[in-house]
Amino acid sequence: MESRNYDELMEYQAGREVIDTHEHLPSERDRLASHVDFSTLFSHYCKSDLQAAGMPPAEFQAFFSADKSVDEKWRLFEPYYNLIRDGSYARAGHIAMEQFYGLSRLESVADAEAVSKAIRDANKPGLYKQVLKDACHIRISMNFGSLSDAPEFFAPVMFASNYVQPNKALIRTLEDTLDVSCGNLDNYVNALWEEFRRFKEQGMRGIKFHLAYMRDLHFAPRTHAEAESLFLRIMDESHGWPPAGLGYREMRPLEDYLVHKFMEIAGQLDVPVVFHTGLQADIDHNADNSRPLRLWNLPHRYRNVDFILLHSGFPWMEDAGLMAKHYPNVYLDLAWAHLMSPAICARHLQSWFDYVPMNKPLGFGGDYCVVEKVYGHLTLAKENIARALAAKVDDGGLSLDRAKTWIHAMLWDNPKRVYRLEV
Repeated sequence: MESRNYDELMEYQAGREVIDTHEHLPSERDRLASHVDFSTLFSHYCKSDLQAAGMPPAEFQAFFSADKSVDEKWRLFEPYYNLIRDGSYARAGHIAMEQFYGLSRLESVADAEAVSKAIRDANKPGLYKQVLKDACHIRISMNFGSLSDAPEFFAPVMFASNYVQPNKALIRTLEDTLDVSCGNLDNYVNALWEEFRRFKEQGMRGIKFHLAYMRDLHFAPRTHAEAESLFLRIMDESHGWPPAGLGYREMRPLEDYLVHKFMEIAGQLDVPVVFHTGLQADIDHNADNSRPLRLWNLPHRYRNVDFILLHSGFPWMEDAGLMAKHYPNVYLDLAWAHLMSPAICARHLQSWFDYVPMNKPLGFGGDYCVVEKVYGHLTLAKENIARALAAKVDDGGLSLDRAKTWIHAMLWDNPKRVYRLEV
């Protein structure tokens, strides 16, 4: 049973505007042009649980196919839904489904049909306003990967991982876009400066690296000579039809060098850098690659750059908290973390109140491709924040007014400041 302080903190959050620090949402036009049915609400992140529960690849593909009927999809889904329906990924889907389509659970194919009809009926202009503005009260969402998103809803953060893992096709595209030659490493780095300067002019608010999906997060200082010798080989060994000649591990000194160059770019452009840390999406990853403490030398070296630890290193949130305590330029983004496990996240969040300054946590990012599920995740986040703060108030560690100050900092002040937003 939750305490009276929890109830008051939930009431305090109700209807308050928030800044959403992380989304991967398509444009509304693209969403309206896509096929939707009940499987849409059990796609992003729920699909990882379906895979982990053992759903065969062929059935997995069929469940998310536009070619299958609702009846066929239900027969594929039901056995695995029974295995994942109590998890927090599914809970966010259930919350969204109840809020927008009137059912809190699926118990039969008839329920699946009813939700499918409702989601199709709602798939029309105004959907994003209904969800993001009217239901979630989100002032702005940091949306990752596109400069052409509607500014009413989104501010862009651009990916940089592909630029630090260059291949012939990327180099040629960069040359054609900027009308330059990238025949050597210095020219390539100059082209990166120009590319991201143009991105900044078009509204870019941050630079993101998701390299933890590919390698560990320690980026050693490298000499120009080490990196140059590898860069020159990319073009020399990519002529004709053969694939790129460099091995993946062989590329590491060049990757390290270019990551450090991007830190200089970010500092010059005055935008934060965002690193994926912690749990990776889907399955078959080496989780150890994504430990946040591996990044220590970057904030240590580049004191003029703000570093955002995306997902707060979940489940290594204590390590992420230590980073934020040791380095004034490290921030903790709880995007996705509430959804991974509310219990684990709330426990670490409660401990942060003891040793992390109030200006460090960024309280919510939906991290979704499905707009309705942003509401589900935001509901979990508000519950989690209220639960962690109420526990501190209940045991005398915080006053109720101070807890409300923390809420405002996490959901508004901190993301506004770190992303240099004018809202």
